[in-house]
Amino acid sequence: MTAAYGWTLKTLGARWVVIAAFVAVLALAVLLAGRMGSEFLPQMDDRRIMVKVKLPTGASLAETDKVFARIEREIGQDERIQSLFTLSGGKVWGLYTYEIANEGELNLQLVPRHARDMSTQEYIDYLRPMVGKIPVPGGNAMVMQSKIKGIRKLGDADIEVKIKGQDIERLYDLARQTAGAMNGLEHFTNVYVSMDMTKPEYRVQVDRARAAELGVSIGDIADTMRSLITGAVATRLRDGDEYYNIRVMIPESKMIARRDVENLPLKCAQGGYLRMKDVAEVRQAVGPVEIVREDQVKEVVVRGDAAGVSVGQALGELQASLASMDRPVGYDFTYGGQAQMMAEMKRTLLAILVFAIFFSFIVLAVQFNSLRLPALILGSVPFCLAGLVFIMLATGLPLGATVIIGVLVVVAATVNDGVLLLTFANELRARGGMSARDAVLDAAKIRLRPRVMTTIAILVGFIPLALALEAGGDMLQPMAAAAIGGLLMEMLVALFLMPCFYDITSHRTIQMEATT
Repeated sequence: MTAAYGWTLKTLGARWVVIAAFVAVLALAVLLAGRMGSEFLPQMDDRRIMVKVKLPTGASLAETDKVFARIEREIGQDERIQSLFTLSGGKVWGLYTYEIANEGELNLQLVPRHARDMSTQEYIDYLRPMVGKIPVPGGNAMVMQSKIKGIRKLGDADIEVKIKGQDIERLYDLARQTAGAMNGLEHFTNVYVSMDMTKPEYRVQVDRARAAELGVSIGDIADTMRSLITGAVATRLRDGDEYYNIRVMIPESKMIARRDVENLPLKCAQGGYLRMKDVAEVRQAVGPVEIVREDQVKEVVVRGDAAGVSVGQALGELQASLASMDRPVGYDFTYGGQAQMMAEMKRTLLAILVFAIFFSFIVLAVQFNSLRLPALILGSVPFCLAGLVFIMLATGLPLGATVIIGVLVVVAATVNDGVLLLTFANELRARGGMSARDAVLDAAKIRLRPRVMTTIAILVGFIPLALALEAGGDMLQPMAAAAIGGLLMEMLVALFLMPCFYDITSHRTIQMEATT
């Protein structure tokens, strides 16, 4: 092998051809990089699936429980389900359980992977049509993989579109348009709007002119309604070390219809009392259950999960679809969920690479007492990363946060091989007065065996992770695959490209010294 490699190295006479070939490979990798999928963390085959049901506001707990009973009857006999648990009339958020009559969730766990014929994601795709056939009056049922406990996340879905503005009606209209755009795309599922505008309410429209004539201000009307309906704290009851508010209000049994609101008494400035209907009109309407603000600005969130493609590809489709939507002035669209975490990840990855290369350059410059050789070594890193792009495309794995580890492994291997090769070549030149080409040829042949041995050992160590043979292996599979692709390319770079770079730069250095 060493003899054959030495014969192959005679291509240094055609070093520009070798460099051109590697540049073409790098250019192809750059062109194909846009086709790679992206996500924050890989989806793990952890067997945990959740069916979330949301009915309209005001739906009773009994109605919510009926929907879950139908779902249980439909899927509960599947032998691939190991356990099933239903929570009707609430949701779990962290360590807390909230009581919400019109919501609920069904959590199921599949049998171990070796005992079933499909992955967790494949079972979710199998389950969605079955759950979709079950009637959910006025609401929707969403099938999704349960979130990984203990890992930081932003939002409740893969992709969230945050719409900010002042007018709540306009916000809700824009949110519905965005949700419609999501539903119209092939690779989105579990789409819903965070704002619920179905809460029944009474709106009091004050006739300002009439109220002014009768000596009643808007503030007086608001204070009176707040005191009578919500209640006013008159005093507090002390029980040991605890204090309890005593609230004076109209009994709920006396406030059951619109006429009860219209007959609320108002004290006027001239003395005496008026009725609410004398100065205002009470209308029946619907409104938001809650108003969410971020940075003191009203916000509505449209959520959706990617289906069939990576989060990055689904996000690209959505951005292209929303680009043609009319956006009023003063209303801002931003992306949250995994999309936001992926943007942060890209900035972090860039910063890590910049700092890693910068400090490596400083250390190498001090070691070699030269700027040429560190630049030569670190200039080979992009060619090594081209292998990462090719193997990620070949395996169909998306680019995620764990790939950063694989990138650092490749960078470290490139620097290590470059330092050993060029240091040995410099020693041969210093000891025997050899030319740059002869020195790098001998150094490359001598370094062939240890380089191949160490690289193969690392590659073999990554293979079990890349195959994801055991449960939980999905988390590190992209990292291992990226490292394998980068190391394979790094071996070719160290064997052929670095000697060419060294020969060219050394030859030009000698020419410059002779000219001087």
